[in-house]
Amino acid sequence: MTRTQASGRAAVESALVLPRQARSQIGLEKMLQAGRELIEASGNLDDLSITDIVERSGTSIGAFYRRFDSKDTFFDVVIDRVMTESLDHLRNMMGKQPEWRSGDARLVADAIVDMYLQSFRRNRGLYHASLLRVSRPRATWDVVKEANRDVLALIVPPLAAAITKERRAQKADAEPIEFEIQVALQLILGMLVNIVLNDPGPLTLTSRRLGPWLKTQFQRCLILTGS
Repeated sequence: MTRTQASGRAAVESALVLPRQARSQIGLEKMLQAGRELIEASGNLDDLSITDIVERSGTSIGAFYRRFDSKDTFFDVVIDRVMTESLDHLRNMMGKQPEWRSGDARLVADAIVDMYLQSFRRNRGLYHASLLRVSRPRATWDVVKEANRDVLALIVPPLAAAITKERRAQKADAEPIEFEIQVALQLILGMLVNIVLNDPGPLTLTSRRLGPWLKTQFQRCLILTGS
């Protein structure tokens, strides 16, 4: 397996040797699923061993090393798969759920908060494991950041359009409004990241109060509350 100096998704794609046979493909998918479940449960890559992965997936150490050169490379592929699935899920939601197309700034803002909250609840362990590795000389969190840039490209325009309409703003104001939305989202995401790293706290990912609280803060940041 050839090393590459690329980062983020490019590094992940070049790191994985794709199997040619259907049986090998099944084994690969079993390993990735097993690893995802184990990492989600522990929230720390240091607690995960290759033996755990192959035993849970019913594969072998040899099969693992035919696909991956290390546990780090394996984790990069797992997190990339999760981000890809999340993007596909978001696109599907935006196509089916009426609030995304409503043109109502409050409904779109709430849908955005719900989307991020569900993602953090669904992948808490994976995010926690990724954040623990940020200080290491690996690009795991870069995969998450790249995916979030793709998410922003999808979710910011409909909210910006709704706010522009509500404020009866001019087209020249579109860029400042988009900046305002991204800053407000940075605050919301910072809160979610803090919860993942420091849970338990006054608010946890499982708290019923978290969703309403985040929605209120997001709308306040965008000056949408009270109308």
